[in-house]
Amino acid sequence: MTAVPGDALARPEPRGKTGRLKSLVRVSRYLALRKVSLGVVILFFLIGTVSFISLSVMLGIAVNSLTVTSATNNLYRIVLIMTGLSVLSFICYYTGYYLLADVTQTALFRLRQDLFEHMQTLSLRFYDRQPIGELMSRVTNDIDVITAFFQQPLGTLLMGIFMLFTTLAAMFWLNVRLAVVAMIAIVLLMGLVWLLARVAGPAFALLQERLADLNGLMEETIAGEKTIIAYRQQMHMAARQAGVSEKARDVGVKAQVLSLVINPLTVLITNLDVGIVALVGSVMIVRGTLTIGVLTTFLSLTLLFVLPMLTIFANYNYILSASVSAGRIFLILDETPDVVDRPGAVDLKPVEGHVVFKDVNFSYVPGRQILKNNSFEALPGQMIGLCGPTGAGKSTIINILTRYYDIDSGLIEIDGQNIYDVTQESLRRQIGVVLQEPFLFSDTVMNNLKYGREGVSGDECIAAAKEANCHEFITRLPKGYDTVLSDGGNNLSQGQRQLLTIARAMISNPRILILDEATSNVDTRTEKNIQAALKKLQEGRTSFVIAHRLSTIRGAHQILVINQGEIVERGTHDEMMSAKEFYYDLYMSQFKGRVSEILSD
Repeated sequence: MTAVPGDALARPEPRGKTGRLKSLVRVSRYLALRKVSLGVVILFFLIGTVSFISLSVMLGIAVNSLTVTSATNNLYRIVLIMTGLSVLSFICYYTGYYLLADVTQTALFRLRQDLFEHMQTLSLRFYDRQPIGELMSRVTNDIDVITAFFQQPLGTLLMGIFMLFTTLAAMFWLNVRLAVVAMIAIVLLMGLVWLLARVAGPAFALLQERLADLNGLMEETIAGEKTIIAYRQQMHMAARQAGVSEKARDVGVKAQVLSLVINPLTVLITNLDVGIVALVGSVMIVRGTLTIGVLTTFLSLTLLFVLPMLTIFANYNYILSASVSAGRIFLILDETPDVVDRPGAVDLKPVEGHVVFKDVNFSYVPGRQILKNNSFEALPGQMIGLCGPTGAGKSTIINILTRYYDIDSGLIEIDGQNIYDVTQESLRRQIGVVLQEPFLFSDTVMNNLKYGREGVSGDECIAAAKEANCHEFITRLPKGYDTVLSDGGNNLSQGQRQLLTIARAMISNPRILILDEATSNVDTRTEKNIQAALKKLQEGRTSFVIAHRLSTIRGAHQILVINQGEIVERGTHDEMMSAKEFYYDLYMSQFKGRVSEILSD
């Protein structure tokens, strides 16, 4: 017996706080994908900011020049220089923003791709514990928040940071004492904003969770609209949506408190700062330690110093939102798949379809065993029927055969090869699946068929469609094989969708076939077409058929009866009908209504 590592157990999604600053820094690293362009952006912003700040210095020089006899010539020259600085600043900022657009779009493209591609590597267990609405919120809403941050305030913030440090350097260069006075009010502003951020930061994290709840409810409501209408629950769902929406609104108000307070607070402190600088500067002029031109420059720089602060704080909501969304995205990017190939795993060799289960145990959640000591053998070309009450473990046997999940202990072999010694890709390449609920993509009929095998030709697809009895209705579609199917193939009937998935399975040409009651919910004529197509599909292949209607597995070489995770009976239909045990009762309940007896057993 070969034990399988039990690390593929359900792990709760990480909910601990991820440092918002760390997440923001991490997502900002995507900007470095265009290092040269980003460097040029920074250079242009720096030159543009220095040029812009220099205008205030030139203004002070112009004021001082008024005390000189030949002021007119100096003023003309200063105005000309200021005009040149203004033009240079405009060109630099425009070019910087233009290049920044390419940098940010590249970063967003890579982030979206990394998220989507990584999600494709995760095991089904990850999706089992994630509500679809929550995942959709991260893939859409959280990405949109980061997109808004990259596209709107990022450039302004970069410009503001450069302006902040350049202005500060100019102030200390002109007069250290007056620069210290100007800094006092700014320190006060930063302290107040920090206190507000302590309240707003957690609120933004909670807001994203509330929006995820709202998105999940909206998606569930839209998907189940027919049921809602059928049971007249429209008003109930509207009230439920209103309740969830109100929670998001209340948290949103708290989260937006920073933006509601920052503007009037900044205006108040700015006016106070300008007044203090003007007062101290006037005293210094009276004492002869400062010129009028320097004070004029200082007053201008004080306003310019507060401007980037106002810009940064006005966009603080964007920063908080982006940091929270980045943290939620990185929770997914840091997720590791539960099912992984072992070191040294090799490709599964072409198989005949000899499947062996030996003492297999499995649990989705530790301590809650679903399958218990299951053993059976399927010979090449045999049809194996799986039946039993709902929740008995029929689908679970299929899930572990395909390695959607890893078992706790036991051994599963195909043609003598342990499925844990081969790669998942090579294993699943030789297993075809036809589910009870067929799924088709929003693409052409032909591309949906080609999904079965990479590199398959159109002629092969048409041949498979004919074998699966779906060529006739395909040719009646508006554009035949080039007809685009709506989401999930909703412009086809249930039976037509099922026939297409059977054709797709034929194209994949698997050696092992899994059928999950592919004929349910269709009319009698369509069922006959599907059964005929399935019969052709099963020829020469080992097939496992999950049966909800036991009549579909009467001809199986072996039927496994599963109850509470254990194989309680096995044999052919005739053998077990003669034994008149669990299978007999289960079979008769479908034809003679002995439901109560089966349930009591």
